[in-house]
Amino acid sequence: MAYCPPELLDDLTDLLAEVRAWAGVTEKKPGVFYLRRQPFLHFHLLHGGRRRADVKGRASWVQLDLPRPVSATRRRAFLRELRIRYGAKARAIATATGEQSSH
Repeated sequence: MAYCPPELLDDLTDLLAEVRAWAGVTEKKPGVFYLRRQPFLHFHLLHGGRRRADVKGRASWVQLDLPRPVSATRRRAFLRELRIRYGAKARAIATATGEQSSH
């Protein structure tokens, strides 16, 4: 399954800028994010032009449909889900490495 081309993420520019600022998050390729060295978020372009985000929390991936353009309501829900998954993943990494987590 193909990753979503970066130009089809243009309606998420401000949201992705916020994610880039989170502690430990790096963007390996446009639209492909890692937390520390572990996969965290990427996007797929599905059959029929549908777009999907795959977000990994503590252990498993969650698939979230993201219509394009994304509505303000859907954007808020997506950001809320990202924050929840980020916190869970950051805590899991901190526990595994014996670090303190502030998330």
